[in-house]
Amino acid sequence: MNVVGYIRVSTQGQARDGYSLKYQEDEIKAYCEENNLNLIHIFRDEGISGVELNEEALEIDRVGLQEMLAHLSSVQIDYVVVLNTSRLWRSDIVRC
Repeated sequence: MNVVGYIRVSTQGQARDGYSLKYQEDEIKAYCEENNLNLIHIFRDEGISGVELNEEALEIDRVGLQEMLAHLSSVQIDYVVVLNTSRLWRSDIVRC
């Protein structure tokens, strides 16, 4: 199965306190290896909150996430792997 990863830290404190991009990346790589998943790419956003969005336009200002979504529409990917769903969204509106 082809998968992509997505990692994000919203604050410098989060990066220091064990949820760093490197930690997330290492965990995703290990998970994919253990489960025989073909990790194509890991998309990333650094220092961007999961709660900042334009709810009226249903838009999120995260370049890495937008790149991942564009990639998903053009390449056959079976799953997106994240360390925790909080890396993708905070609000139900984003999941629509």
